[in-house]
Amino acid sequence: MKHKGYEDSDFDVSGVITIENTGDLPATITSIEDVLGGTPITEVNLPEGVVLPYTLPVGETLECSYSETVGSKIEGSNDVTVMTDRNNNYEASAEIIWSNTPNTENYKTITISDISDLFGEVNLGTVTAPENAQFTYSKDFAWEDYGKDAGGDYVYNNEATIVETGDSDDATLKVNVQSYMYETAYAKGDGATCFIPTFKNWGWTNLISPGTYEMDLWAGAAQCDTSKGTLVGSVTVTYGSDGYVTADYNVGTPYILEETHVYAGYEMFPMDKKGNPTVAPGAYSNASPFDDRDVYVIAHAVVGIPDPNFGPE
Repeated sequence: MKHKGYEDSDFDVSGVITIENTGDLPATITSIEDVLGGTPITEVNLPEGVVLPYTLPVGETLECSYSETVGSKIEGSNDVTVMTDRNNNYEASAEIIWSNTPNTENYKTITISDISDLFGEVNLGTVTAPENAQFTYSKDFAWEDYGKDAGGDYVYNNEATIVETGDSDDATLKVNVQSYMYETAYAKGDGATCFIPTFKNWGWTNLISPGTYEMDLWAGAAQCDTSKGTLVGSVTVTYGSDGYVTADYNVGTPYILEETHVYAGYEMFPMDKKGNPTVAPGAYSNASPFDDRDVYVIAHAVVGIPDPNFGPE
């Protein structure tokens, strides 16, 4: 909220009208008219016991008063006309002068209350005009608070209110949380054979001898073209002296490993029950331990990749 200055209102104008008889004869006053800034004053207050017409003796004075509340600050003069029974008009004028200090200051000190989706209702404190005041608060947002599948835009509302007047202002905080999209990833070692044309989908089968191999793990490499894929990590494949084949997946930040499948066998591809090659997840079967002959390995994983379309609208 911003302090936008102040607005003066309910201006009070008051004063005294002094009428003096400087002539040689008593003067009978029949009316007193007072015009303030072009507008007649509602009522001129006579001294107690005095009513018009009133005879003012020679050398005497009559003091009247006025008090008027106006909606805005007026400029100009206060013009008085005194009329007597001799049809004589006596006029006087005085400039309107305003005080620099108002009689009453309203809401100079105010209390600020804040309510938000993040912190609930909080009394922030007071501030006195024209001083500036700033109330601060902070909130740490962690991706883990939302989760990998909870991506999107989260909106948090905040409203600050002046307790004394009910005036308020609001703001909105938008937090963009990045979600994950999931891609199939295959390990590609030296001399790997692409599934195509044996299968329509992409991927590699790797022929290995006993030993340890480091293979790149590629996600989304359509048609076995790594230039179209994303290198998300690596797979360490070990063909041990005990005849068993193991695969350790290493996925780097910001990728996450959802699930893994490993095939090892003497055939280039696993076979289904009908003896046909298949790379369907769950259809893999390992015939370990092996007898030191070369084997084929397919290391397959589902990897979470940050949504590339993430960002504020």
